[in-house]
Amino acid sequence: MSAIDLILLGSLCKEPQSAYSLQKQVEARNLKRWVKIGSFTVYKKVIQYEKKGYVSSETIKNGNMPEKTVYSITPEGRCAFKEYMYKFASEETRIFLDFNAVIINLALLDKNEERECLSGIKESIQNTKQQIEESIQEHKDIPFYGQAILEQQFMLLETLEKWEAGFEQKLNRQEEK
Repeated sequence: MSAIDLILLGSLCKEPQSAYSLQKQVEARNLKRWVKIGSFTVYKKVIQYEKKGYVSSETIKNGNMPEKTVYSITPEGRCAFKEYMYKFASEETRIFLDFNAVIINLALLDKNEERECLSGIKESIQNTKQQIEESIQEHKDIPFYGQAILEQQFMLLETLEKWEAGFEQKLNRQEEK
């Protein structure tokens, strides 16, 4: 069970869809920014859901279009979705930041390399914050919950900016000793 399951089962709770449609929805909602999910994962997951009885499938053909398989949520799938919702809502909040793998290894670099890496982290935080700010401004039509996530991410990035500045200051003081 993962956040990916919540996203995909939630999408199927709204309406029956093909794996391709689910993948396009993930891309359109820019969910790859927060959850590692690729097209192979989507196809693999719907097959797993079908084996578990969470979805049923129907192959349909519209006119000259190729056949496609459309997945519909089952009552068991809705139960699993709700179970996942409650489980994830009450779990410990974990924040995984890939750049922490860089931070933990900074001491292995010389001072110039260390500064370059910190500069890269700082720039990445600023760029991501700018992208999210632009998304908030450009996409006023994003549903309320999507807008709330963008605002949350923006606030987290502001906090990361402050953290990074403080970290650099502490690092400078440590070097002066």
